[in-house]
Amino acid sequence: MKPTRRTFLKLSATGLATPAILMSTPSLANTTKRNKQITGVNRMQLGNFEVSALLDGALTVNPELITGYDEATAAKTLSHQHLPAAPDGPVIPVTGYLVNTGDKLIAIDSGTTDNFVDTLGNYHTSLANAGVSVDQIDHVIATHLHLDHIGGLTDGKGNAMFPNADIITNQVEWDFWHNDTLRSQSSDMVKSFFDIAQTQTEPYSDRITIVKQNTEVVPGVELVSLPGHTPGHMGVHLRSNGDELLIWGDIIHAPKLQFENPDWTIAFDIDQNVARKTRTRLLDQVATDGIKVAGMHLDFPGFGHVTRSGNQYRFEQTAWDYNL
Repeated sequence: MKPTRRTFLKLSATGLATPAILMSTPSLANTTKRNKQITGVNRMQLGNFEVSALLDGALTVNPELITGYDEATAAKTLSHQHLPAAPDGPVIPVTGYLVNTGDKLIAIDSGTTDNFVDTLGNYHTSLANAGVSVDQIDHVIATHLHLDHIGGLTDGKGNAMFPNADIITNQVEWDFWHNDTLRSQSSDMVKSFFDIAQTQTEPYSDRITIVKQNTEVVPGVELVSLPGHTPGHMGVHLRSNGDELLIWGDIIHAPKLQFENPDWTIAFDIDQNVARKTRTRLLDQVATDGIKVAGMHLDFPGFGHVTRSGNQYRFEQTAWDYNL
């Protein structure tokens, strides 16, 4: 029944819509606070596709890792969003996406591992909560080969977690992380990134699909070159029945800060100048064209639109899809 003023007045006369009567009723509920979110899954309909955001967890980014960071500017930026200052750095999510095209099930990134930090490693729990088992996945597209994007490819013993899927990456990304000369010239910390890229993909050695960027891997699923964060970093542009969504990987790491300060980069950007240029170009493009976006480190679930405000940008989160 659709509520009207008349029905509300009728309910008020019986006391059913009167807040005071609720206050006088003893509570029968368990008042213990749970302090835990129930699920890490959010779905949206995209044309004939169904796209699910799968939360792996969250972590705090130390301000020292943000190039260009200024504490006063950061506090001012957060105040514009009615948020308190965060001197310890912003908390950001790690998210993977699942695309059901009606013909294929495609995982875009696979989260991280549960031995990285204790607030991460929930990707496979979220996948199960979405009602999907790992053996149903046809393809895993890796936007790039960093731990928080390919950590879920293997279990704690190094075994492949997706028994029937191939891993899709591109030649530039693959060649970079499998270049032993570059690895030998790197610091110990950076060497660990090379090792992760190799060990996480090794169990899939007979089912690695290396493609060109800016190519359609299945109908409506196009890989887009977005270099800078890594040499072969890429986004996934989805198009279905007149609707579109660009899952842009790691274009933004700290959304509460970088939309207003797009020149700020992160230490994990291998080429920070190229990453900055790619971000600036892409923010302008999606804001101008009104393209819906999603990102692995945008506030969960990460679906929304970018709008321009002078030289700055804003992110407008998409509402929960009530039609699903």
